[in-house]
Amino acid sequence: MVRVAGKKPAQRNSTRSMAWYKKELDRVFSLYIRAKFPPRCYTCGKVGVSLQCGHFISRQYLATRWDENNCRPQCIGDNIFGNGKTFDFEEALKKEIGNDVVEQLKKKRHEIWKLDRAWYVAEIERYKNML
Repeated sequence: MVRVAGKKPAQRNSTRSMAWYKKELDRVFSLYIRAKFPPRCYTCGKVGVSLQCGHFISRQYLATRWDENNCRPQCIGDNIFGNGKTFDFEEALKKEIGNDVVEQLKKKRHEIWKLDRAWYVAEIERYKNML
């Protein structure tokens, strides 16, 4: 292979980092959540605005990061500038899916998950197929 100064060779699937797979799953999962639910902000009800995949429990917890019960579409104002409007999000979730499920989510976040490349690939494919 001939290398041009300053350019890296194109990455192949087998050399992609775990961070790449996590980012790709985030992207596909976000598209899925925004397609699955009504096109309005879950916490303030705005329609006709750009929506993101909002999380009730922070994305730092892998056990709930891609849990469909934990995620709903949110406007950028609530998701980023309003820090997710956690209280409003929780109250809306309790009305929608019930207090017991919300409490289970809170407990689930403390589970330790060790994810491998095969798990990420399977989840990415699963959500791509549902789009």
